[in-house]
Amino acid sequence: MSRLRGLIFILLAALAGAAAGRAFAEARRRAEVGEDPTALDFASLRPRPQDLVPGIVAGFRVRETPWSWLGIPGWLAAFGVNFGASALAGDLQRIREMFQDELPGFGDAPPPAQPYVTPVNGDSVPVWTAPDAPRDRPDPEPRTGATGFTPFRD
Repeated sequence: MSRLRGLIFILLAALAGAAAGRAFAEARRRAEVGEDPTALDFASLRPRPQDLVPGIVAGFRVRETPWSWLGIPGWLAAFGVNFGASALAGDLQRIREMFQDELPGFGDAPPPAQPYVTPVNGDSVPVWTAPDAPRDRPDPEPRTGATGFTPFRD
């Protein structure tokens, strides 16, 4: 019964934290524009399900080590994490946009892997990543006088 009560408290605190964080962010945005920060539209404060997930996860993980050493109740962790994430969501988006403008290619997919050459015992051996590996490659020629590990044949 106490686990069910804890789950309900964590869910309610996560919901309240997300709504309070959205209200804080909206009030701050209105104050920056010069509008009345106390005139809030409560319909826009309704959190989405994905807004609740970080707080719920934090509420359950706070009982595990090393977080359990802090002695924070799960509901408080759920409220704090969702409040912080909702209140700072606009700032985090602005920071990301700033880095996308400053750093070309920030957030883009990495370029496809290219083979590179690695020196092995004085010889150059091409090394391929798995997606770009040639399908019909010849067996490596056995080396004479090589010391160390000898790879298995395919």
